[in-house]
Amino acid sequence: MMDFGLGWVWIFPAVGTALMALFGWAVLTRVFRTEHHTSPGTPTLVETPDSLAVARERYAQGLISKEEFDQLAQDLIRTEKPHL
Repeated sequence: MMDFGLGWVWIFPAVGTALMALFGWAVLTRVFRTEHHTSPGTPTLVETPDSLAVARERYAQGLISKEEFDQLAQDLIRTEKPHL
């Protein structure tokens, strides 16, 4: 077999390249794993799954009026994301 005078020296750059690719893949999958990409401190408008239940509870406790509850319920239902 012809090794062009390099012997086994070629293995070090090959292994180094493979390790860098593996490390890069691990970092990128960790960074892009989350569903929402926001920087720290930015407000998010993510609706919790039980926000309508919270509105019902506040209405039942008398913390909001019927009109406020109806408006909240309409807004929550209208802006609800479809479950896939």
